Parts: sequence; structure tokens; C-alpha cells
Amino acid sequence: MNLKFKEENIVINGEVALSGTIAIPEANNKLPAVLIINGSGGADRDGNMKKPAMNSNIYKELAHFITGLGFMTLRYDKRGVGESGGEPHTIGMMDLVNDIKTNIEFLKNHPRVDAEKIILIGHSEGCILSTIVNIIMPVGGLILLSGAGTNIWEPMQYQNRQLLEEVKTLKGIKGVLLRLALKEEKLNKQQESLYAAMINSTGDTIKFKGKKMPAKWFREHFKYSSDDILTALNTAKCPILAVTGNKDAQANYRDLEKIKALGNSNIQCEIIENMDHMLKEFSGQKSVLNIMKQYKNEMSQSMHPKLKALLEEWLNRFNN
Repeated sequence: MNLKFKEENIVINGEVALSGTIAIPEANNKLPAVLIINGSGGADRDGNMKKPAMNSNIYKELAHFITGLGFMTLRYDKRGVGESGGEPHTIGMMDLVNDIKTNIEFLKNHPRVDAEKIILIGHSEGCILSTIVNIIMPVGGLILLSGAGTNIWEPMQYQNRQLLEEVKTLKGIKGVLLRLALKEEKLNKQQESLYAAMINSTGDTIKFKGKKMPAKWFREHFKYSSDDILTALNTAKCPILAVTGNKDAQANYRDLEKIKALGNSNIQCEIIENMDHMLKEFSGQKSVLNIMKQYKNEMSQSMHPKLKALLEEWLNRFNN
């Protein structure tokens, strides 16, 4: 299916004004709807960033692909990003959760939407946010891309472990210098110090090692353990699709084993060969050190074809 559709830029007024784009297929019936929820950082509704400059359009491509399958889609600039209101450093995790709830209400009240068939697609941090939202405001389905089944702390540790392993095998003077600078004990202490500083903070921001950081965002995330997230998935009543690529340097595809171990027939877990965190096909060696270069090199690539096929197959149940 590849239906024609039209797009409309909108503003949804909640705690702050959220700017977004809806894409609507050319059809007369009520439609299932998909809300796309970004990962962390400054990417806008399309998945593009100004600093560092990167135009990947991953959320725009995702929205257009899914709209072509017969779904209305909504993608939006997060609070504090793009054309939406809010100050980035003062935003907490629960502010982002509340914004998702506002967008769900918008979709429920939209005249073209079947309110029983609203699906959340979370990418990276969006996996955590979607999982939490579904506890508070249950939806028709969850798709979790590149980050299902953990809290925010586990991928931080995963990335550090990968960095240490990569540095061990790095050749030349760069390898020597990095091995001197990045000692495992030192890196672990820095992480523990960050965790303690954030969990014991009280304000929106904190200075940590001379850098202004979003303490409220960290603090609210750290209150959720990975066990909390797994419990939320296991008790969810809706169908869930969890997908991670084996070339993902930011989210560990092995975390899907913990979800599979729940034994919940509502949850489908899939590992895609040669898919990275940006949902693109990548056949090279995973690298934390060269990750931005990798992402920039693949900006013009389309979404992984196996992911497209998987999404189409899974979403077909909502078109009946």
C-alpha cells in the first residue's frame, strides 16, 4: 500500500504550545493514528538537528511511510526544540510525558481518527516515554525502536562499556592517549558521581563539572529502574513491537532478551541485522568514537528495508 496523503502544520496547546505536522491519507473513513515520539537531544519533528548539523529526516520518512499504509501520523517538535515552546534545560522527563498525553488527546478528538486505534512509536528515549505514558493513558499499541525494556541509565552504561572496549584496540598515538585518559575506574566513578548529583538535586538545572545540566530530566528518569519499565511492558494490555538493530551503538539489542523472558504473547521482539540507531542499514564495525561521522555519512540513506517490512506487517492488524 502506498496511499497519497496531505500534510498540515499545526499547533497543539497544552502546558506549552507544541508545533507539529499531521499527515493524512486520502481516504473517507476513520483512520488509525500513529504518534511519533523522538529520542533525547535536539532533533526536531523530522529528526534533524542544528548542533551538530545533521539532516537525517528519520521521523519524517517514518511518518510518510506509515501514512502511506493508511494511518494518520503526528510528529512534533519536543518541548524546547524547533518551533515548540519551553526552555530545554529546565524540562523534566514528566514534562515530556505530559506533552505526549496532550498529543494523544488531540488525536482522540480529531474527526478523522479512530480513538481506539492510536499507536505510539517511540525511538530511543521515546521508548521509555511511550512505555510510561501507556501506564497513565493506555493506547492501542506500542512500537519501541532502538531502546526498549530499559531505563535511561542502562544505555548510558552500555555506551561507556563499548567506548572502553573500542579504545583498548585503537591503534596509533590516538589509541595511546585515549587509553591514558579513559581509565575504566575513572569513567565508572564519573558515572556514579553524575548519578548521585542528579538524584540528590532539587532544581531544574545543576552545574556538574562546570557544565550546566538538566537535573530535573535526569532525576525524573533515574527514579525509574529497568525493572519498572519491564513491569510496565508486561502489564500493558495492548500489542507491543520492540525492535533494535545489532549494529546499534547506543542501545543494546541484547536487552530484548529480558523482554522475551517475560513470556508475554502480546509482545513481539525483533533484532534487525545491520541496523543502527538511526534505523539505517550499516554493515561496518560499531563505533562510539566515530558515531557522528557514521550518521552523517548515511544521511541520504533510506530507512532499513527490513524495518519497513516489519512495520507494515505488524501495523496491518490496525487496518481491519
